[in-house]
Amino acid sequence: MSLVLLFYVSEQTFGRSLFLRGVILFAFAVGMYGIGTSWVFNSFQSTGEISVSVSFWVTALFVLGNACVFTGVMVIVQVFWDRRPIFIENEDRRFTLAWNPSAEHRRYSAFGTVLAWIVFELLNTLVEWDMAFPWLLLGYAYIDTWLVGLATVGGVTLVSFFVLVTALALFRIQHIKPITMAITLLPWILGVGFLNVSWTQPGDEKKLALVQSNLSIAEKLAEDGLTTSWLENVRMSIDVKGVDFVIWPEGTLHATLDQRLVYSLYTLAARVDAPIITGTSGRSVFGDNEDLFYNVAVGVSQYEPEHQEYRKIKMVPFGESIPFEPLFRPVIDWLKLPITNISPGSGPQKNMVLDEVNVGITICYEIAFPSYVATRSRDADFLVTLSEDGWFGNSIGPVQHMQIARMRAVETGRYLARATTRGISGIVDPRGKIIATIPVNEPGVALGSIRTMQGKTWFVRYLSGLSGWILGAVAVLGSGALSILGSAVILMFMKNFFVRERRKAVENENPVIKADEVLNED
Repeated sequence: MSLVLLFYVSEQTFGRSLFLRGVILFAFAVGMYGIGTSWVFNSFQSTGEISVSVSFWVTALFVLGNACVFTGVMVIVQVFWDRRPIFIENEDRRFTLAWNPSAEHRRYSAFGTVLAWIVFELLNTLVEWDMAFPWLLLGYAYIDTWLVGLATVGGVTLVSFFVLVTALALFRIQHIKPITMAITLLPWILGVGFLNVSWTQPGDEKKLALVQSNLSIAEKLAEDGLTTSWLENVRMSIDVKGVDFVIWPEGTLHATLDQRLVYSLYTLAARVDAPIITGTSGRSVFGDNEDLFYNVAVGVSQYEPEHQEYRKIKMVPFGESIPFEPLFRPVIDWLKLPITNISPGSGPQKNMVLDEVNVGITICYEIAFPSYVATRSRDADFLVTLSEDGWFGNSIGPVQHMQIARMRAVETGRYLARATTRGISGIVDPRGKIIATIPVNEPGVALGSIRTMQGKTWFVRYLSGLSGWILGAVAVLGSGALSILGSAVILMFMKNFFVRERRKAVENENPVIKADEVLNED
């Protein structure tokens, strides 16, 4: 219903001042981000180092900043949409081409809102700039509906598009013909069909164990936090029998990755007879003895004390990195926010191959980027995402994060294992269904069987990575060329049509005078 209201407001503000339109859209965005990202307040409070007032104001600035970006994109696209070329009849019954909106085209303004929303989502999921925040995408809320099958073809943004189309149909329900309603409902039916297409083929069965220790961030950062976390996770892991992988969450071991830690993990892997995947920290020296720290996932098999690692690339803005640091650093220092600059991993990183199984790893925030996850899934047998999520506290954050992970499983057509410290941990099948889980704030081990998957969905094959940009450029350029050609043909047709009608009118009014002479006089 909120989308229907948004369409109504777009229609009512059609042709009015940009200020009025911006204020209304900004109010909508503040409500959306104020509720949808309320967990930001919990994130700052979870450290125990920031006062309630500072947490509130930082959260408010975060909400207002995202609302400004949303409003800016929506207003710009809507203005361009409203300025589309139209034919206007003058007093002398001639038709001229104009770029200004007219009241009679008010009913089409909602289409501009749909286009603007999709452009906004694409800017957050494809461009992946430093301030990108692909969190509150509309399609995530429909993970349990028939529409989710469309994600195998066009990702979450295609789901969002047809949600908007459905809302638009409800907005215009009294003017819609049966054929239009049938076309609107068609994507919901197609979603079921696409979800049942065998995009990927199952292989060997593997049994996973996801360990959720339920230790708080403060407990892991305490002086004896490393020992506490190690002993708790080991205790929960050695009780597991007959599994093929044991997976611990992001930042389970707050220690620098070194050979001693690798050997300890190897000893445990040999004890449980399964590879261990866990989150820890990495460090390297750069330049003049400058230490760079990384958020690392490390995998160790049961056969040899060697390791494979993956360094997180997508950093959380204002959590792990500071975008436009010269601009924001003084504010952060003034508020004394505990933000650590964690260096991103560089270049394309290979998947881990453990016990002859190709595992596509992502860490926490990275799971929110559809194209990035799709790229990492191309050769993967299954996906693993490690997360902390203790930052969210008792908020809606963990549920949203799991929704996002479930959508990635559908887009890639692969099983996905999500291990977190305090929940929600779980195993997701290629249809986005949770087949094993542990609730928030409960310790335990999620056990479940998966299948290694081969093949690619249409989304992974064509609409992710470089191929997505190429196809997008071809589509834009091609549609632009077709639009120009089509416009020229339509203009020629309409010119001939109006001239012919004018001749008929003149001949009917005065048969003695030739129509050509009258037209020449005009």
